Amino acid sequence: MRPLLTIAGHDPVHGAGITADLATWQAMGLAGSSVVTALTVQDSRGLTALQPAPAALVRDALQALLRDGEPASIKIGMLGSLEVLREVHEFVAARRCPVVLDPVLGATNGHASHDADRTEWLVAMRALARDVDVVTPNRPEAQQLGALDGPAAVVLKGGHADGELAIDEVVDGGRRAWLSTPRLAGSAHGSGCVFSAALAGALAQGWGVFDAACVAKLRVTAGLAQARVVGPGRPNMNAAALADSSHLPAFRWAERPREGVATPLPAFAPVSGLLGFYAVLPDADWIERALAMGVRTLQLRLKAGSLPPAELHAQLRAAVRAAREVQGAQLFINDHWREALALGAYGVHLGQEDVDTADLDALRSAGLRLGLSSHTPLEMCRAHALRPSYIAIGPVYPTTLKAMAYEPVGLQRLAQWASWLKPGYPVVAIGGISLERAPQVAACGVDSIAVVSALTQAADPQAVASAFMRL
Repeated sequence: MRPLLTIAGHDPVHGAGITADLATWQAMGLAGSSVVTALTVQDSRGLTALQPAPAALVRDALQALLRDGEPASIKIGMLGSLEVLREVHEFVAARRCPVVLDPVLGATNGHASHDADRTEWLVAMRALARDVDVVTPNRPEAQQLGALDGPAAVVLKGGHADGELAIDEVVDGGRRAWLSTPRLAGSAHGSGCVFSAALAGALAQGWGVFDAACVAKLRVTAGLAQARVVGPGRPNMNAAALADSSHLPAFRWAERPREGVATPLPAFAPVSGLLGFYAVLPDADWIERALAMGVRTLQLRLKAGSLPPAELHAQLRAAVRAAREVQGAQLFINDHWREALALGAYGVHLGQEDVDTADLDALRSAGLRLGLSSHTPLEMCRAHALRPSYIAIGPVYPTTLKAMAYEPVGLQRLAQWASWLKPGYPVVAIGGISLERAPQVAACGVDSIAVVSALTQAADPQAVASAFMRL
């Protein structure tokens, strides 16, 4: 991947501006480049002076970078002067990579972030916003900018609002969503820079706006929680903070009223024991065979329409009955949540496409455990909003057993995502995992390895099950 590009001001205390952007990308494993638009005088107590860079110098620096190739994505921050803003606007209007605009209108202490007339500046900033892909204003900035009439997606950050939750609003292509995290006490210098840089980084990695906003919200929440004290004023954002489930945002599509977002849902019942080796099986006979092998975490996967109703119900009843007779067995019914509820099953496993139609309140009230599939940052955050009993990540490797709309996650991403979900959730890895690959998967920090064909198509299923259970 080509380096990303930050076009922003320089912060001597390394909390915001180009150095914060570059640190964010380094933490994401991404290379960065930079063009400085302004030099500032500031410490932990705030900005006291600003000197815009000459517009011609900014133009020449941008053109010089192009001689090495196009950037993978661009983040725009402080611009300093109208002349620089116009040069940057002309530059990004000719680019095809994702462009994120953090519309810095002023410093937190009230000092202006540019030397222009306010009205002229807002007109030029609105024009620039029409030629970028995502705009990331905080609430005071959004109030000054007013309605943006361009095609750009908007992430309205909620850090300046009140309430127990910090709620961001994401709008893109006619869809709207809410991202919420518990509001942390205090604030940190550079939070807007880290957010927009992380968003640009995730866009460069190929994620859409909603997924990228999830990544940015996660990283900025971790950075706030682990902010670094540098003086008597505000602490600096920690762009390299290690994120975990306490920083994970809850994602909800905005079909649900915003007021409902502020009330976290109750959690599903936790699993009874370690998940360990997880066998995903095609019928009740296989459930009984696996139980006899010593497997204690199982899933019955009977796809809708694959069996006549009477046979489907018979399979479900037989599997639930067999699991009940074995101490420590944890049987999850895939998809068929109504039947699982009626049979008093231990739990259900649902895909993201099933969440909107399942009666989750009824399942939760009945004490059933819930497992949810996830394939992207958005889906992990959406699962987190529902507070399930475990979250599955996959496919780890290519699989031919079912049509997948997602690329394989791979080991590096699996390890990172597992760390984001821990310690809040047991993490299940699934998809293309053979016995030979299993040790590498286990080393990624997951709690469970789920397999289908590695068991059901094995020449000696008992030996394979025993080997998996020894991992």
